[in-house]
Amino acid sequence: MAVVPAEGDDRAAPCAGPRAPGRPRSSVADAAIVAAAIDSLEADGFDGLTVDGVAARAGVSKATIYRRYPSKIELVLAAAQQCIGDIPIPLDTGSLRGDLEATARKLVALVSDTPAGRIMPMLVAEISRNAELRDAFRDYIGCRRMISMEIAQRALARGELRADTDVDVMVDVLAGPIFYRSLVSGGPLDDNFLTHLVDAVTRAYAI
Repeated sequence: MAVVPAEGDDRAAPCAGPRAPGRPRSSVADAAIVAAAIDSLEADGFDGLTVDGVAARAGVSKATIYRRYPSKIELVLAAAQQCIGDIPIPLDTGSLRGDLEATARKLVALVSDTPAGRIMPMLVAEISRNAELRDAFRDYIGCRRMISMEIAQRALARGELRADTDVDVMVDVLAGPIFYRSLVSGGPLDDNFLTHLVDAVTRAYAI
């Protein structure tokens, strides 16, 4: 499934990895490889994912995969990018609270209803012991965070936030409880939780 930014919003594009120079690649093969990598991560985990297995699932040769992804890390990162990129970026709702709620709901959808949520625990575990994977994800997540931080920048421009707001921390305060419940505590990610979370962030930072 191709990455589909929210309507009128192409900001997801800068987070994609660079395309290698040379002859244009087959989009059908591209999609099949990434879909197969996602399926393999779900079924077999990081350690169980192999280029042989992905090639068999995708119906392509190993050479076709290696031309696109010279390493397993790059293939796994492409799979994660696909999962995350498939969640559209919330458009500007016109208010801080509206933006916070829309973003929180997208994050809950990400961890609850997509392959990203299912492969995230194993990737988090692998990142803790694999420096190469950790560095690759740090760059990509940093790009996604810059998009999320636009919420705070818009609110500052509208005069809804204190001028001394640390927007980097604010993003963590919104997203952190969602990922904690998804990855650690198993607490509910329901409407009641989202309402209280958005209330707490708004009280902490809004004027």
